[in-house]
Amino acid sequence: MLWNIPVIAAIFISLGAILIADRFIKNLAISILAGSFLLSMLSKRTVLETVAIAVGRVWNFDSCMLFTLIFLMITMSNQIKENNIMGFMTEGLKERFSGKTLLVSVAALIGLIPMPGGALFSAPLVDACDTEHKLDSDTKTRINYWFRHMWEYWFPLYAGVIMALQITGLDFYQLFLANVSMTFIHIFAGYVCILQGLDLPGTPQKAGAKKPVWRYLLPIIIIIGGSFLLSGLFPGLKRVSKYLPLILSILAAIITSQVWKPLSADTWKKLLLAKNAWRMVLIVVVITVYSGFIGAPLSDGSHLMDVMRQELSQTGIPTVLLFAILPLVSGIATGIALGFVGTSFPIIFSLLGPDPSLKSILIMVIIGYGFGQIGQLLSPVHVCNVVTNRFFNTNLFKNTFFIAKPCLFIAAGAILSASVVYWIM
Repeated sequence: MLWNIPVIAAIFISLGAILIADRFIKNLAISILAGSFLLSMLSKRTVLETVAIAVGRVWNFDSCMLFTLIFLMITMSNQIKENNIMGFMTEGLKERFSGKTLLVSVAALIGLIPMPGGALFSAPLVDACDTEHKLDSDTKTRINYWFRHMWEYWFPLYAGVIMALQITGLDFYQLFLANVSMTFIHIFAGYVCILQGLDLPGTPQKAGAKKPVWRYLLPIIIIIGGSFLLSGLFPGLKRVSKYLPLILSILAAIITSQVWKPLSADTWKKLLLAKNAWRMVLIVVVITVYSGFIGAPLSDGSHLMDVMRQELSQTGIPTVLLFAILPLVSGIATGIALGFVGTSFPIIFSLLGPDPSLKSILIMVIIGYGFGQIGQLLSPVHVCNVVTNRFFNTNLFKNTFFIAKPCLFIAAGAILSASVVYWIM
């Protein structure tokens, strides 16, 4: 290594550079790119070697399929927002539920659509559900913020989940089975820390025909069901690309939504040129480059993570501790799942060695995603945190400190789930 510094120090320097740069320039893509090239420089790579690794990682079929998937995912989210499918769904929920169930259902339902700052969309709906004004603003802030993030551990429309699949090589069903329990733990933590004790009696529902909520869930049903069915019935699709079943399912959902709730050509032009979609693709591109610099061999044929594992064994630092610490710190600093996955997962996954077992990968993913989620939920720069507190005119730091309570359940749940995998596999 340049300057004779340990590999673990070089990794932390590059990660620190990403977090500091993002703090000041407020552009995660540029920050990750800067940290990537700093890591390459610390690895004694020439400019030509650096460019070759970056181009090789980005310009290949599987990476291009990943970028296509991310773009389609955000485009579909924008489409559903534009044709107001979520609005109709919310009205259907109001016809069926009341009290705590309605508040949680609305926040959770909007959370199914991974819109950047989507809490600003669900916040007025949560507020409107408190028809008798029995809840204070802090409580509504916490309900909206906490329950909209309950799906983020496994839901295939979230960019963080997609990036985790890319880095670890897991199939979606494997990550789903590993992390789905975290959603139930998330709900339980929210009930104990936020909902318990609230006086919100249910109100009688009006008789008569109700809006068919399942119809408005159809795009999401198509994506999840289609992905599972295509993977099971047509295994050859995954041999073309592991992302192909999900890409085809999202395309089917987009076409179905267009037939059902058509948008004009001008609206589609706006959707296809939407900055949030292309910005997300760019972030995934630079994360792919960062992963490449970590995994590529050095000039002497060794690998960064092999050397780092040797250093860790000499210092006595347990590898599993880094599974929690790196995503936690990255989550707090970036305030976004794609941020903590993209900056920390390439590192902790590489620590597993050249041919890790499924058991060790699942343990890493459960702990890493659980603690990364804690980090982003506690982040003062998490957009959902900021806009929810701004909407309800509440104190950001007071409510962030409160969220630390249910986050303790997430930490315990991640450790417990990882322990179960350790003992049964």
